[in-house]
Amino acid sequence: MPVLALNALVVVAAFAWPARVVPFAVAAFAAAVVAWVASRRSAPAKPRPISIAPVSPGDPVAAYELRKLLATGGMGEVWLARHRTLGRDVALKRIKPGEIDDEDVKRFEREARVLSTLTSPHTVEVFDFGAMTGGGLFYAMELLDGIDLQTAIREHGAIPPERVVHILSQACASLKEAHDQGLVHRDIKPANFMLCRYGGEFDFLKVLDFGLVKKPMGQSGDAGITRPAAVLGTAAYLAPESVKGSKFVDGRADLYALGAIGFWLLTGRLLFEYDRAMAMINAHITEPPPPSSRHSKFRVPPELDELLLACLAKDPKDRPADAGTLRRKLEQVPLAERWDQDRAALWWSSFPRRFG
Repeated sequence: MPVLALNALVVVAAFAWPARVVPFAVAAFAAAVVAWVASRRSAPAKPRPISIAPVSPGDPVAAYELRKLLATGGMGEVWLARHRTLGRDVALKRIKPGEIDDEDVKRFEREARVLSTLTSPHTVEVFDFGAMTGGGLFYAMELLDGIDLQTAIREHGAIPPERVVHILSQACASLKEAHDQGLVHRDIKPANFMLCRYGGEFDFLKVLDFGLVKKPMGQSGDAGITRPAAVLGTAAYLAPESVKGSKFVDGRADLYALGAIGFWLLTGRLLFEYDRAMAMINAHITEPPPPSSRHSKFRVPPELDELLLACLAKDPKDRPADAGTLRRKLEQVPLAERWDQDRAALWWSSFPRRFG
């Protein structure tokens, strides 16, 4: 509207004040430029396809019709695809060959194999994976209609304790199966938790991205794929033993991350808020975690506060023994009201479907 008003002034000035036409015209042009830049900044950026060799007829990935580009990253891209024979829609992840080395290949194949062995309904399901004839890699996983927790909290704000308990309990179900197989996720963070409409249910949680998963030292399997001294995961959710590069990281590192996620869900802020990753990492090692009730706008039950702080203990021995134990304790937290499907459906009624 301001740009239209300025354009109108230019026309009026041409008749009433000829000497002022140029200043008004310059102002109108400048306003148009500002409006164009603002529109470019406010419009969501659409993902652009990366350079991956065309699919040949004999390529395993040729079984899928690529329908819509969903996301791109440094190493690859994710497509909405459809299996040509089964008619099933999937999320197809492709990794371009020029951006991967032998370790990346092992990581990608490990993630696909690990996911294919896990059967919890709260773990994302993988249907197919393999190598493309051009040298890239792909795998097809279930297509989820939902929102990751990182985006959900950033866009909609913190959530009440009863919903937090509902979400974390489902995460424990996924992690229990993985931990029982001796697998540690090692990259538990809100962006890897997808809240979905799923099978007629709302607020159904799916755990994603098992790409950093490894078996603890002393267990069978390829425990040397991830570097023992490497700091894996995301700084805001790293357990102290992961930060220190310990060789003896087990499932309790994932429980530490769940405690940090619980804090994020209840407060909308990080456990330790530092601008630099190293300062945040040092805080995980040295600083006592604050209780969520100190920063949450909700009334957090003391039992939930204490349970999250127990997950955030510096020493793994002081945390809940395993994901199953944590889930049982979460279910015992006294809540003023429960998060049920009616409340979840009301929240999801204002959330547009991603597909279909």
